[in-house]
Amino acid sequence: MPDVTGGNALRAQEQMAGTEVRFEDATGKNREVVDPQAWRVCDSRPGADQQITSYPVVLLVTPTTEPCPEGASG
Repeated sequence: MPDVTGGNALRAQEQMAGTEVRFEDATGKNREVVDPQAWRVCDSRPGADQQITSYPVVLLVTPTTEPCPEGASG
């Protein structure tokens, strides 16, 4: 799994072309990610530099106007 933490969600998705990716609101507010360009990656499952063993890969994201929640890396 590449380290996409702190980066733009759309760019992370593009970087992982060919891999099934799902976005989840890292704050737990369950907001739908309609425009990934407007979101930042706070964390991922699996984590950076770990082997991908199941799909989809989950990118935990927040809007670029908000900080990542406590405990999230981005």
